[in-house]
Amino acid sequence: MVIRTGILTIPTADDQAVQVVSQRLQQVVPGLIVLQESSARSQRNWIEDILRRWCDEEELDLIVTIGGTFPAPGPSADEIVPEATLAVLERLLPGLSEAMRAYAQTESELALLDRGVAGIRGRTIILNLPNGAAPAALFLEAIVELIGPLAAHLQSEPNAPRLSDVLEIRPDKDEDLPVDLPIGPINGLNAEEFSAFLQRTRTC
Repeated sequence: MVIRTGILTIPTADDQAVQVVSQRLQQVVPGLIVLQESSARSQRNWIEDILRRWCDEEELDLIVTIGGTFPAPGPSADEIVPEATLAVLERLLPGLSEAMRAYAQTESELALLDRGVAGIRGRTIILNLPNGAAPAALFLEAIVELIGPLAAHLQSEPNAPRLSDVLEIRPDKDEDLPVDLPIGPINGLNAEEFSAFLQRTRTC
């Protein structure tokens, strides 16, 4: 399975970040090849057009954006990659963005300020990574091993792994207890004593 990939940096080119992300993707994800590398101004319409073209015309399997994901005053044009991405996506993958922030949080609480999203358009995965080589690599590390299985599902591969294939029902710790317990004293009080107790409380 070939995973055709594009990497887009915002708002300027970042060769170091592209190199680190590209190398890590190719190390971990079998069949991944980077076909597109580009940068875009921090302009929402511009970013949306590139994402749509790469998804619909270039038919890439994976698009990774780097930069433009941190807080900024609205409605400025700064840090608008999540908004541009959401305008293009058809289905969200919230677990991926949540996992990236949680993983990076162990290095710095500032990771929780990242607003990047992840999702699907057609058969294309789109991932937002934060600006800078080190932050981008850290966020990517959290989910890089899931890219192959995810792409397999989107490409309708018959052997795409499913959760039900790897998880089994585990026996309960109390499964050896009898299902039908006999009626009898509970905490020293049997049925007749309990009935008498109720009668006393009603007459009080």
